[in-house]
Amino acid sequence: MKKLRAFTLMELAIILFLIVITVMVVLPHLIEDNKKLNAIAQWKDTYHNLEYIFSALKVQSSKSDNKAFENSVDDSNKEQVLYNLLKSYLRMEDEISVNEYKTYYLNNSKVNAEDMYYITNLHKTNSGKIVGLKWQNTPVRYSDKFPVAIMSVDLNGMKKPNKWGYDIFGINIYTDRIEPLGKTYDDYLLKSDCSKKGKGISCSYYYYIYGGQLN
Repeated sequence: MKKLRAFTLMELAIILFLIVITVMVVLPHLIEDNKKLNAIAQWKDTYHNLEYIFSALKVQSSKSDNKAFENSVDDSNKEQVLYNLLKSYLRMEDEISVNEYKTYYLNNSKVNAEDMYYITNLHKTNSGKIVGLKWQNTPVRYSDKFPVAIMSVDLNGMKKPNKWGYDIFGINIYTDRIEPLGKTYDDYLLKSDCSKKGKGISCSYYYYIYGGQLN
């Protein structure tokens, strides 16, 4: 009967080294994938809640609410009216300064003051999320085709990285509905924007519709 050869100390050391290297390479990716899946699940849940909130607002909106928007002299006043309508639903509390809360795109570039997605009307919810509102000043006759406002939601609040498509997602607000930011029927543009080379704005739509998988 053939005798089995035992592993030498050197061979065991090599095997152990390879196992450690494999773990070091694979583990960070597993952790990152888990964070991504968790963010997608949170965003989908948040979006469903926002759909419910805006459908309730649509039913409960009054003439005084519409008058408040009409009487607003500038975008900041309209943002305040929108904030007052949403405050109790989203349980928004403390106002956050843009000086203490910096936001970035998925490609690590900073969101600058002149950018569309630079939002200054920021509030912290009692669950720790940060909600931002920005009025778009869309003419009334186009309000069914173009959003009147956008909303951002940072799922983990002040905790970094504060990146669009990573922990920040958002919606377009129309007079009759909401939609995830970045909606497009061009799959290539959708997937390229929701990548490390893109801004990450389209991730709001990409993750909600496809869950991160795009054929």
